[in-house]
Amino acid sequence: MINIQELRRDRWLNQQEIAELLCVSRQTYSRIEQWKSDLTLWQAVKLANLYECNVSDFVDQKTWAIIHDENTFDREKYKQIIKNFIKYWWAEHDLKITKTKLAKLCYLLDFARYYNHLTPITGLKYRRIKQWPVPDIYFTTIEELTADESILLEIKWSAHMISNITDTQDTLLSNEEKELLMEISKKRQRKNTNDIVTFTHNQLPWMMCDDKELISYDFITQEDPANVY
Repeated sequence: MINIQELRRDRWLNQQEIAELLCVSRQTYSRIEQWKSDLTLWQAVKLANLYECNVSDFVDQKTWAIIHDENTFDREKYKQIIKNFIKYWWAEHDLKITKTKLAKLCYLLDFARYYNHLTPITGLKYRRIKQWPVPDIYFTTIEELTADESILLEIKWSAHMISNITDTQDTLLSNEEKELLMEISKKRQRKNTNDIVTFTHNQLPWMMCDDKELISYDFITQEDPANVY
């Protein structure tokens, strides 16, 4: 992989400047330069754009294979899922939802669909990261929707709040998928972000894998029906 420390120094940039670009602390970025912490896909894209390199230069072969595989999924359908969860998040009167909560709902939808039909909606690979099971592609999709002015991302205190700007389409979702999405929204509507984080961390898929490991869909089939979503 490419030496990101040399790239930074060649452009006369300091660690704090890159840390701010990646929305992490300087200490965290220092660990990334030493390869003691992994880059997310979103961070790799940011660095690739900054240094005019390929994203694959910033990730190992195993991670790149996962990312490349995810490029084959239906990105537009995933965007519709995200925007529909924002639309049907009824608990918050200002129609805003936290970035973490939104990621959790998308995760629950995929695993609930797998529980019912042994087939997820997106087929994305979710990784066990400290606060959330999340696919790397989630971050770049949020960034794309923000850049397209399809959603609005606001930082309120420490929370990243997301709301819709443009109309929400559901043309790529089946009736069964839309009903499941709305049912999950309704069931989770009075739960705050920490409640949903705790709920997913008490499910078998999370508990049965190691830190940073990809989470197997198969474990959800052994879950109590009441705990699927």
